[in-house]
Amino acid sequence: MSIRRLCPEMLISIWGRNEKSLDEIRAKGLADAVTIHPEEAVAGADLVLFSTPVDVMEGLAVSIAPHLENHAVITDAGSVKSTVVEKLTGVLGNRFVGAHPMAGSERSGLGAAKADLFSGAPCILTPLTTSDPLAVEIVTAFWSSLGSVISVMTPAQHDRMAARLSHLPHVLAYSLVNLAARTLPEGVSILSGGSYRDATRVALSNPGLWTGILMENRAEVAAAVHDMASGLSSIAAMLEKGDAQSLLDLLTQAKNHRDSMPAYLSRPST
Repeated sequence: MSIRRLCPEMLISIWGRNEKSLDEIRAKGLADAVTIHPEEAVAGADLVLFSTPVDVMEGLAVSIAPHLENHAVITDAGSVKSTVVEKLTGVLGNRFVGAHPMAGSERSGLGAAKADLFSGAPCILTPLTTSDPLAVEIVTAFWSSLGSVISVMTPAQHDRMAARLSHLPHVLAYSLVNLAARTLPEGVSILSGGSYRDATRVALSNPGLWTGILMENRAEVAAAVHDMASGLSSIAAMLEKGDAQSLLDLLTQAKNHRDSMPAYLSRPST
C-alpha cells in the first residue's frame, strides 16, 4: 500500500504461500503480479524484500538465489538481525542489507495494513563492513521513500536493543495474561481495565511468529528477562519491607524517563 501510494512508478511482484492471500492482493490492485512460486516473483527484480517470519528466511533465500539478477539488491523487514544477516549474507552475498522497520501492531493480515504505516516510524538498517555500498544506498533510499526515519547500527546492537524494547514487552504481555488466567480465572472479565488491556495488547500477536522471533534472538531476550526478573524482585522487596520512599523514587524515575521519550511512542498502534 505504501509503495503504491508513494512510489507509483514501481512494478510490484508479490510471492505468497497460499492463493487466498494472493486473491486479496489481486482484488485490491496492490501488485502488478502475484504468484505462489518464489522464483517467479523475483525474476527480473531490482529490489527484493523478505517480509516473512525470520525463521523461514534462510530457506526462502536458498530457493530464490539462483533466480536473482546479478544486480539485484535484497533487504528484509525482520525484527531479529544477527542470525538473519549472517544466514542471508551467506546465501545472497554482500548485496543483502538487513532492515527492521519499527512499525505495525499486534494485528496481522491485509486487513491490518495501512498505507501510512511507515510514515515517521524508525527503520533500523544493519549493513556489514563488507556490504555493497550501492546496495546500502538503495535500501536506505527505499525505506526513506516510504517515510521511515533511518538509523544504522550493527546487527548485535540492534538485537540487544530490540530484545529490551520490543521482544521483552511481548514476553511480559504473554506472561501477564497467563498469570491472570491462572490466578484469576473469573476476575479478568470483571476487574480488568485500561491498564491490563494496554499492558497485554501485544499478547494478541501471532504466537507462531513470536516463537520464531524469540528463539532467533534467544540469548539477548533471556538476558533481558533475567534483568527484568531482578527488577521485579527489587520491587517485591520494597513492598514487603514497606519501603514507600524507594518505591516512589523508582516510579518517579520511570515516569521521567517515559515523559522524555519521542512523541512517536505516544502514537496509537491502530
